[in-house]
Amino acid sequence: MKLYDYILSNFKKDEPFFVSELNMPGSTKNNIRQALKVLCDKGLAIRYDTGVYYIPHDEPETEEKLKDQIDHISKLHVPFSDIDIAVKKYIYNNGEFFGYYTGFVFANSMHLTTQVPFVREIASNYSGGIKRKIKIGNSKFILKEPRTIVTTENHKILQLLDLLNDYEFYMDYDNDEEFVKKNLLTYLKQLNLSRALFEKYLQFYPDSIYKTLYKLEVNNVLA
Repeated sequence: MKLYDYILSNFKKDEPFFVSELNMPGSTKNNIRQALKVLCDKGLAIRYDTGVYYIPHDEPETEEKLKDQIDHISKLHVPFSDIDIAVKKYIYNNGEFFGYYTGFVFANSMHLTTQVPFVREIASNYSGGIKRKIKIGNSKFILKEPRTIVTTENHKILQLLDLLNDYEFYMDYDNDEEFVKKNLLTYLKQLNLSRALFEKYLQFYPDSIYKTLYKLEVNNVLA
């Protein structure tokens, strides 16, 4: 099977994929990289960023149009964003969660603060074990190590516990605190968490979090 056919059998056109995801039988990583370069030279694949490629929906019709079409596709018509790449690489892929947004980006979505972060913060199993800044395309992200392994079962619990642990830091007291409290409790209730499951992950956080839990009356909405 040719690499082009292998990619199309595993990914849709205009869907980003990583070199690390290409495990074509009988091919080494070096062979795959060389074959990708050939596909890119022919306009059959586009290199979006280091290790990130996609198959464009429209293939070049003639060799004469190849260069112009490659320039057009790669510069003017990228069918996904830097955020899409970050999510696939560090948060969610193939039906499984292994990370989540945290920090000001989640605090803003929960109305604790009106600050809109320029750099999105992600807690991920693939952070490398240290807090660091990365760049994908033209966007910057902060990666941090989660307090425990992130799974599909627990990613929303850990995301919320991160927020509650730093509640005072994120809370903008120009906001209506009662509205914020009601919003948080409504969100927690929608998660429909058992007390046992909540406490299972609560153990990974410092004792100071209990002050916030008491203040917000979290116990009242646990199943």
